[in-house]
Amino acid sequence: MTIDDFDILKVIGRGAFGKVMLVEKKDTQKIYALKSLRKKDIVDRGQIEHTKTEKHVLQNVKHPFLVGLEFAFQDPYKLYFVMPFYRGGELFQHLKTKGRLSENLSRIYGCQILLGLGHLHSLNIIYRDLKPENIILDDNGNVALTDFGMAKELGEKNVTKSIVGTPEYIAPELLKRESYGKPADWWSFGTLM
Repeated sequence: MTIDDFDILKVIGRGAFGKVMLVEKKDTQKIYALKSLRKKDIVDRGQIEHTKTEKHVLQNVKHPFLVGLEFAFQDPYKLYFVMPFYRGGELFQHLKTKGRLSENLSRIYGCQILLGLGHLHSLNIIYRDLKPENIILDDNGNVALTDFGMAKELGEKNVTKSIVGTPEYIAPELLKRESYGKPADWWSFGTLM
């Protein structure tokens, strides 16, 4: 598979290492979100392990509230992750437009996020970047967690020390530079709610 197997329809997001595009697979006319990452930027910023983990998580999560990977390929300059396209957009945009969600809708989204995080934790993976920008909605209004670039597979001790995430949502143990594990995701969940 190559980038030539897709028609690029538009750019739907930009990040530090690349962009996310809305694409149509030429042979099936199916719509996807395609994330392209510049290899040079990944290497220059020391993000090789994060990128490997992101691909591994995308490949191995099969859950209704987590975005998975449809295809992955590369060329000499870029890595490409092809994922389902969620037509509902980011939760962040909905909050920006509406200002606040009803208590009932917040409860539903909270349960779905809880189930997604629980599934990651059952695989011994911590998410570490829970925020409205990383929660997308499908056609039916259900949410899914996306962007596993900060996720980490925990080792035997079930803790890590690296400081990553969005400052408004990270747990106190990260700020104190202490070891932390899965409970750090629950702090972010509480902050999000």
